[in-house]
Amino acid sequence: MKDRTTAYSDDLTMRQTLATFPANVCILLFFTLLTRFSYFMAWPFLSIILTRTYQLSPLTIGGVMSGCALISVVLGIYGGSLSDRMGRKKLLILGCLLAIIGYASIAFSNSVLFFACGLLLTGISFSWTDAPSRALMSDLLQDQKRRELALQIRYLMVNIAAVSGPLIGIIFGLNSQKSTFLITALSYVPFLLFSLLLIPTGKTQSNSSLKDQPDKDLGSWLVTRIILKDRIYIIVLMCSILCYLVYAQIESIVPQYLLALDAAHTVDLVTVILIVNAITVLVAQLYLVPLLTNISPEQRITIGALIFASSQLLFWFNETTSTLWWGGCTVIFSIAEAILLPNLSILLDRLAPERYRGAYLGASTLVVLGLSLGPLVGGALLEWWGKGVFLFMALLCLYIAALMLMNKKNIMIRLDE
Repeated sequence: MKDRTTAYSDDLTMRQTLATFPANVCILLFFTLLTRFSYFMAWPFLSIILTRTYQLSPLTIGGVMSGCALISVVLGIYGGSLSDRMGRKKLLILGCLLAIIGYASIAFSNSVLFFACGLLLTGISFSWTDAPSRALMSDLLQDQKRRELALQIRYLMVNIAAVSGPLIGIIFGLNSQKSTFLITALSYVPFLLFSLLLIPTGKTQSNSSLKDQPDKDLGSWLVTRIILKDRIYIIVLMCSILCYLVYAQIESIVPQYLLALDAAHTVDLVTVILIVNAITVLVAQLYLVPLLTNISPEQRITIGALIFASSQLLFWFNETTSTLWWGGCTVIFSIAEAILLPNLSILLDRLAPERYRGAYLGASTLVVLGLSLGPLVGGALLEWWGKGVFLFMALLCLYIAALMLMNKKNIMIRLDE
């Protein structure tokens, strides 16, 4: 396969830079779009499916989703470390297989236990495909400019999927149905074939270039200890977890809150929210990426966190099911998301040492902890305090901004190093 990296220089435009991406990077971006497209046809309606099919309470739904995801997070960190030592290919193959089995299990489940097993496998599969695929892209794109562009495009692919997935699902009547998860399972089949046939066996060039370094054979536990002692990385990772915990509310708690307000129109309103969210993020990224180019990542994150807090306050203030009102609140939420999520990912990538890139990116899958705890924390707060859940989330956003401001100098020093 022809390597286009030699054609790259710092003077290229964004389009010209994209043309220098290796073919495998472009294919990985395509599979991000494909798998997330099928995912968004069903997953945002998961809490509605569990409520209608098994009559579970918000707290029980949060407990099932969070418990399964917590186990997958631990295995995700271990998988990232394994990808450094064994190569990305094996982890991607295993991750794709688990995704196929897990999503198919959800589609054919006839009990909460079987459903939970499927959720567990899909959580592990996400950790074992997301971190190795991101690490593989970073291996193939050694320079910072193309790495950051690839991460921005990857996030763009996710949001294109978030726009089209629910829309296609509603057009063909596939949303809010367990059987839709079978389509998600099938979308991982070509990804599996690509991993089997086109990714080289063994370690990547980036990994193999470190073969003379004496600590290349450190065990997973020792690498984990190195990460835990990296104070700046842990702080940014904590901010990412909290950010994703707040973000999770729009997929888990907002639908349940709307279900309590007006059950008859919940599915349509949730679909509108998801589409407005994704379209706004797409448009915002086109303008925000060049606009914020000269602003440091930690400043972008601070700005995004403050806007995020504003959106949660608007959710808290609203007690209607007005499509216009929820659409407006979602626009503000989405602008904050477009700033926060990709820049947190970029900052975590820049803070990861080359030697332990897979392990650090595996540790970055701890952001899934936010997504997994989101339904549990949000479900408990929704049951106990009602709409007060959104006020609590606004305070978490302010805490993220405070952490970034307090550690701004140390982050800048670390990035300069």
